[in-house]
Amino acid sequence: MPISFSIDKLARFALGGVLVVYALSAGAKVGDTLWPEVRIRGFGTLGANYHHDDGVRFRRDISQAGGAESGRISLVQDSMLGLQLNVSPHRQWEISAQAVSRLTSEDNFDPQLTWGYIKYKPLEEAALRFGRLGVESYLQGDSAEIGYANLRIRQPIIFYPRTHDGMDAEWSQPLAGGTLRFKGSAGWTQGESVNSGVIYDTGGSELLGAVAEYAHSGWTARLAYYHLLLHDELNDLKPGARLAQLVAGLPNGAAIHETLTLKNRSIDFPSFALAYDAGPLQAQASYSIYSSPHWSMRHLFYATLGYRVGDFTPYLSYATQRTDRKFIATGIPNGAGLDSLNQAATNAQTAFMVNQSDFGLGLRYDFADNMALKFQADHIRYQDPESIVDASLLSQSAENRSTRSLTVFSVALDFVF
Repeated sequence: MPISFSIDKLARFALGGVLVVYALSAGAKVGDTLWPEVRIRGFGTLGANYHHDDGVRFRRDISQAGGAESGRISLVQDSMLGLQLNVSPHRQWEISAQAVSRLTSEDNFDPQLTWGYIKYKPLEEAALRFGRLGVESYLQGDSAEIGYANLRIRQPIIFYPRTHDGMDAEWSQPLAGGTLRFKGSAGWTQGESVNSGVIYDTGGSELLGAVAEYAHSGWTARLAYYHLLLHDELNDLKPGARLAQLVAGLPNGAAIHETLTLKNRSIDFPSFALAYDAGPLQAQASYSIYSSPHWSMRHLFYATLGYRVGDFTPYLSYATQRTDRKFIATGIPNGAGLDSLNQAATNAQTAFMVNQSDFGLGLRYDFADNMALKFQADHIRYQDPESIVDASLLSQSAENRSTRSLTVFSVALDFVF
């Protein structure tokens, strides 16, 4: 599904928008201040993880290269620092930017621009934004890094990619004592993911999305649909790469290649979520589907429940991702001296399967203004993991892979300023 506008046109439009903003701010009318309103905010998390499973590394999400190793306290998986800048030169215009320093696919903490947009409100109930924006494919999708805004230390399932360069349009309207909101977005995703130690750049992939949401008396119901068209190919499948050559020589190589290739791959992602936040009770649940041609459909579900008593909020959560484990055989029988090739081809197909569940139990302590201390334990069971790197899985055929488990203990200090 191609997107009909170019990055160059978008850049020119954004630059024109900046010039208009400054023109409007210079000639502000009655009721506007002489100088633009400028707000600077920040947020951060100092986190620590620990587990004791040898040969296993735990990651916060698939955008991280490294993981917490067994028997060592890791301070890098959940730790981050972010700054937000908002400039309002006119009541209809706003310029926003957010930079976050967190562990990246390059295994460093180089700051990344996660927001950077111009917002225009032609009407009180409508808004247009242009620039770098968050992907709102799930609840709190644009605040995944702001730990203080989330009940858990990290969201049960973190979807990727999380940012895109483009535009969105939002319209809201009061309805039956609540608020109805619609949003449409289009653009090109940004960010890198890491699978089996291999970095994949989502940059330039086309994204279309739509969100419908209704909020009333603490309840929020949300339906979202996103369509992603990946731009680049896996390095291992590019012309001349060893894996590409091996797959091409297999009897069923064409079918296996269709399963592994990411070039021009179309992915659909519908989701439904329901949340309640009023008084001491916080609860949310979400069900999503992740589908693409030649892939088994992935089902994703998570639910979180917390109840505040004074400054303390105990919470529990459950998350699961399930994929049918259907493999395409190479066409070469075992026992022909190529068993290792058959195993490698089968294992490679699990890169796009996820079979993992997470039961979490935690406690949040809001001990000071804008600060919270959290303690959390996660018991994770996995067969085809996403947030776990287990090198021993490659030593056996994926078809015969057993279910394993890991318990991770985490503590985090979240703050905003």
